[in-house]
Amino acid sequence: MAETVTDLNWMKKLLSEEEVAHLALSDNGSPYVVPINYAYMDNMLVLHCAMTGRKLDIIRENHSCCLAVNRHPDKVKYHPEKKCHYRFQSVLVYGKARFVEWAEERLKWIRKYNAYFNNRLDWIMPGQYDIKSAEKCGIILVEIESMTGRREEGHDKNAHKAIDKPVS
Repeated sequence: MAETVTDLNWMKKLLSEEEVAHLALSDNGSPYVVPINYAYMDNMLVLHCAMTGRKLDIIRENHSCCLAVNRHPDKVKYHPEKKCHYRFQSVLVYGKARFVEWAEERLKWIRKYNAYFNNRLDWIMPGQYDIKSAEKCGIILVEIESMTGRREEGHDKNAHKAIDKPVS
């Protein structure tokens, strides 16, 4: 059975190890969700994006947001003789999103974003970033207000190794 996680360090670790989130916004009461790359740094989420689009229009009207980050270590398998369960880890981040309007400030964040991923990759993201590149590249900062975590580690650690259902 899934458990609620309140350990802030566990949630921060998951945020720092993953790099794709689903950003949920509210557009005049209608939900809008989009997958997006992010970097977790300076106790906030930094999102790289285009300079125009629906998510930016929504954020300018309503700063409240939620991001879902999850990890699924297994594929769903057919398991007729085992308890049905699916291991996962997730964090929901609630916060306020802000598009960085000024190119000079975006340039600072673009460089930090690039360095963040260069420290994680076994290759270097090329590019010299200057004010011209910052004029074409959007950055959204999400100030974290609260987080909740959930995880299902499973009692049967071998349940994910169940034999696939035979094809008839």
